[in-house]
Order: sequence, then structure tokens, then C-alpha cells
Amino acid sequence: MQSTLYATIFVSAAMSGAMGYLTSRLSQRSQTLIDRQTYRGAILAEIRGLHGRLLEYEAAFAERVMTGQISSAQVLKVLLQAGDTVVFNNHASSIGLFDRRTALRVVRFYAAIRSLQGRALVLAETAQGGGYNADNADMQRHLEFVRRLRRRAHVLIRRLRRRPPGRLAVRLSWLR
Repeated sequence: MQSTLYATIFVSAAMSGAMGYLTSRLSQRSQTLIDRQTYRGAILAEIRGLHGRLLEYEAAFAERVMTGQISSAQVLKVLLQAGDTVVFNNHASSIGLFDRRTALRVVRFYAAIRSLQGRALVLAETAQGGGYNADNADMQRHLEFVRRLRRRAHVLIRRLRRRPPGRLAVRLSWLR
């Protein structure tokens, strides 16, 4: 009688522990999904804003700087504002919530944004310093870089808007 009592207590404790473990894993998984959706939405909104900013900048650069209406030093300095990349800057550690391809594309996009800012700053300082006058070829290369970055932003927006495949589809893809 006592052995069955101990066995019942042991089985009950084991089941309680297993259920507690499973419950915590499910809770953790649902929290990760919530974090992933939140971060995806925030990054998507930020990249949409950057895409809009790049569209405006491209139009202003092509209409005003390339035609000689204003100097390139004025337009190059106002490419992006300080708060334009705040989500990525503050939450770069959350990039692992995306799948590898998307994470790599997001990181490459923001690296290209930083590169564009650096190129614009160099061109603005050289145009302002007077020692070197940026010629039409430099301005064309800069404009082409802006256009490629804008296209990259558009592709990334489409990729982020898409829903990721469900868990079952991912598991089944491993069987192929």
C-alpha cells in the first residue's frame, strides 16, 4: 500500500514538472513570436520612412543639384536626420528574431545607409572646402548609389511585409 502511494506521488510530481516545463516553453515561444512581430513592424515602419526620405532626396538632388540651381554642399548635408535609424540603432541585438536571409538583408541595408551618409559627408566637405570641386561624374555616382539604395529599400519593404512561412512549412522543407 505504501509503495503504491509513493509511486503515485512520484508520478504526480513527474507529471507536474513536465507540465510546468511544457507550459513555460509554450509561453516562451509565444513571447518570442510577439517580439518578432513587434520588431518586424518597427523595422518595416523605419525602412518605409527611409524609403520616403530617399525618394525626396533623390528628386531634390536630381532637380536642384544636378542642374546647378543650388550647391551640392547644401543638399548633401541634409540626407538623413539623426532619428531616422533609431529603431535599428537601439534594437540591433534583436536582428536574430528574423530568419537568416532577412536579417542579412536588413543589416546590409543599414550598412549601405551608413555608407551613403559617409559618402554624402565627404562630398559635402570637399565641395565646401574649395580644394576639390566634385565633378559631374562624382555627382552621377552618388545619385546612382541613392537610386540603388532606394530600390533595395523597396525590395526589403516587400520582403518584410510578407508573412513568414509557418512552422509546419519550415519543417517540411527540411524533408526535401
